[in-house]
Amino acid sequence: MKRVVVCLAVLAAMLVAGCGGSASGSPAASLQSSVTPGPSGASGPAGDLSTQFGGDVCAALTQTEITAATYPQGSARFSSTDTQKDPTTGTPVVCQYLVTFGGGPSIVGVAVSLMDQNEFGTRVDASLLSPPEAISGIGTEAYMVLPAPGLVEVWVGGVHGYFKVGAQARATAIALATIAAGRD
Repeated sequence: MKRVVVCLAVLAAMLVAGCGGSASGSPAASLQSSVTPGPSGASGPAGDLSTQFGGDVCAALTQTEITAATYPQGSARFSSTDTQKDPTTGTPVVCQYLVTFGGGPSIVGVAVSLMDQNEFGTRVDASLLSPPEAISGIGTEAYMVLPAPGLVEVWVGGVHGYFKVGAQARATAIALATIAAGRD
């Protein structure tokens, strides 16, 4: 229920922001709004969320990988990272990779969110635009989830536990989820 409320709020914010025509109404703004820390607890193969990606959610992807990704707006330049923490444990569970396009302001280009097995099981409820689509070749299991217009997430189960990579474009989300799932 909580995820449905969050997704509906994101969708409403996107519609209102889209009418204004400002940069904050872009799909990247919806990406930033949609990443919420997942619940604490066991995350499957990698143990608790604090151990995934060596304890650093931002280690899932590198600056070079973020810059090399393909974005609908064109070439991006890495700006910085920002994290969101689980309110219960204080553990960083979301990493937002901020990028710039041309001389514009920094926006969220990609986000990686850690999740536990229970949240991973909610992918059907989270995919509001169409049913989740199974994707082969990423982790031990992966699904394309479409929670809001302009946002594509790849939900992955693998050696790093459960996580999702969100981006504006399908190819970007798949490519970066594949890299993160293969991270040592």
